[in-house]
Amino acid sequence: MLTTGQAGEDFKLLNKAARASLDHAIEGLDVASRTLELPASPAAEFKPLPHGTVGRVQAGMVAVLYNKTVVSVLETGDLVLGDTEWVGNGVAPLQFGSEGGAEIILWDRNALMAAITADESRFHNWQAAQAQTQSLLARLNALHIRQMVGLGGQTEVYPEGAVIIRQGDPADDVFSMVEGTAEVFVNEQQVAKIRAGELFGTMAALTDAHRNATVMATTRCSVLRVPRDRFFEIIRTRPEAVQGLLVDMAQAITTLNEEVATLRHRVSRA
Repeated sequence: MLTTGQAGEDFKLLNKAARASLDHAIEGLDVASRTLELPASPAAEFKPLPHGTVGRVQAGMVAVLYNKTVVSVLETGDLVLGDTEWVGNGVAPLQFGSEGGAEIILWDRNALMAAITADESRFHNWQAAQAQTQSLLARLNALHIRQMVGLGGQTEVYPEGAVIIRQGDPADDVFSMVEGTAEVFVNEQQVAKIRAGELFGTMAALTDAHRNATVMATTRCSVLRVPRDRFFEIIRTRPEAVQGLLVDMAQAITTLNEEVATLRHRVSRA
């Protein structure tokens, strides 16, 4: 599982242990498998793991996506667990893909588990691999929280329907959506959505312009407000923050382009 150097040496050791546990659990098993090819593709084309399967990265790097945000990147040897069958109606499942191309070995989950549970040692290692993988994800989440706290600023809560940013106002702050969703309006026309983990209000702050859009909460939102000066300090001193900013801005531009294309199509058919 890929992370930044800020995760520490213990993350690397745990990552290595998780792969070793998985090796011991599946080594020599006589269970049919197939290779799932993930061609190089943008995040918009990522898909959930096929139903009833368990996977392992065989080559390349596999990005795990939730609500258009990459939550982890899996490397060769990592366990791949989908959640489509378990999250329930109305909950977006995790999606998997690769910007550079990758391969995943897939097993039928029931066949794999029958073979693993028949051997006490294999089953022990399988449980260890799952627990270690979950622990890695918890550490990634903790790292993300530390980074969010490191932004400074203050957390604010907005009820559904509240205006977070109003078009035409001065751009004194940058925002990060901690929890909830919001919609973006330009001249009262909806142009985009904002989800948890995404930055917004950055364009006007970077260009020292007034707000070019209104952002309205569509659910109860918890938002981190970062003063503009602090935001520029972060850009100067933390390269990983710049990477996240570029990803968020690219996603926002992609979404806006899709909305523009849809509107043009509607106009052409009118």
